Amino acid sequence: MRPAINISAPQRPSWLVGLMLALVGFAVWAAFSLWPAMMQQGQPFRIREAWDTALFWRAGVPLMLLAQAVGGALVSGSLRWQPLWMIGGLFAGVLLVHRSGVDLGMFPLTVILIGGPSYLALLVAAAIGRAAGEYLAD
Repeated sequence: MRPAINISAPQRPSWLVGLMLALVGFAVWAAFSLWPAMMQQGQPFRIREAWDTALFWRAGVPLMLLAQAVGGALVSGSLRWQPLWMIGGLFAGVLLVHRSGVDLGMFPLTVILIGGPSYLALLVAAAIGRAAGEYLAD
C-alpha cells in the first residue's frame, strides 16, 4: 500500500503562496504609483498610475514575473488559477491607490486589455518556475 501522504515533500498550502502573490501585486502597484510623488521634493503630492512610470516596466513587471515563477516552483497542482492571485492584488492596488477625483470608468477595459495579457505572461512565468523547480529537485 502507498502512504496516504507523501512525507518526503513538505506540504505548502497553495492559498498562502497565492496570498503572497496578491501582496506582491498590490505592493508593486502601490509603490510605483507613489514613487514619483516621493521623489519630487517641494512639489504637491500627486499619485500617478503605476504603468505611466518607466520604473514600473523596468523593475515592477520583472519583479512580479519573478515572484510568479517562484510561486509556480513552490506549489504543486494546477497552475491555471495561480496568476489570478497576482492579478487580483494588482487590480486591488488599481482600485485602492488612485488619484482623488478620478472615476474608475475605464476599469472594465483595463481588466480586459491589461488583465488578459498579464494572465498569459504570469502563467508562462509560473510554468517556467514549475519546470525549474522540478529540474532543481532532481
